Amino acid sequence: MLRADEPLRAAVVDGDAVRGAALAQRMTRRGYGAMPFHGATGLLKALQGGWRFDLLLLHPAHETAWADLSAACRLRRMPVLLLAEDSAWRTPPAVEALCHGHGLVDFAPLPLADHELEWRLRALLSRSRMPARPSAGAQELVCGDYRFLEDERLVLRRGREVRLDPREFELALMLFRHLGQLLTREFLWIALWKRPPHEGARALNIAAASVRKKLALQEDGGLVLRAAYGRGYMLQEVRSQAEFACELVGYAEA
Repeated sequence: MLRADEPLRAAVVDGDAVRGAALAQRMTRRGYGAMPFHGATGLLKALQGGWRFDLLLLHPAHETAWADLSAACRLRRMPVLLLAEDSAWRTPPAVEALCHGHGLVDFAPLPLADHELEWRLRALLSRSRMPARPSAGAQELVCGDYRFLEDERLVLRRGREVRLDPREFELALMLFRHLGQLLTREFLWIALWKRPPHEGARALNIAAASVRKKLALQEDGGLVLRAAYGRGYMLQEVRSQAEFACELVGYAEA
């Protein structure tokens, strides 16, 4: 267990030893306890040997250990920042599964400035401290006037159904689960389309505008969907926190 005065521990996994070591040095200069690994297998051995890390910086490559590493990250709720040289990059299938099922994943194109690296890591760490979502049984998310029936892919506002298409539902659900948190464009693209955005892509903007309109996420309704230019989206309260506290509960299936 880390002492209160110990730095956050970061694992850096990169098949390029020089690039990985340079990134670990950048993390160390910013106050993290950084350890570089040449591949997923090395990190898995460290985890099995009792090492604990608060976050993972990952430059994916095709290797057989990704499925096991994905499972380990989900089990430990370890935030993951995926790094790549360009927006045309494609993830290995096991890493795509990690992006979809883990929820604590973001994507950043390289090169990455220090201030950009820092706020992305802070956002991931903030999401990791939220309560884990239960994995079994039928669930609904209740937040003020809104109810999300997850198994039925249905959202109700003041008891009335609001029709959302599948991606709009997923986007709205992620925003409500992370109320008050900035979700980056790259994170949302990977979660919804299983790939990073390409230059000029507007599908996320269109989906966000539709969710804002259909769910009346304007200031006079108490919750507002804000766009952070060039970064992402945040669902924000404009009334008291108690009024819009979100709660995940089970419900009986007919």
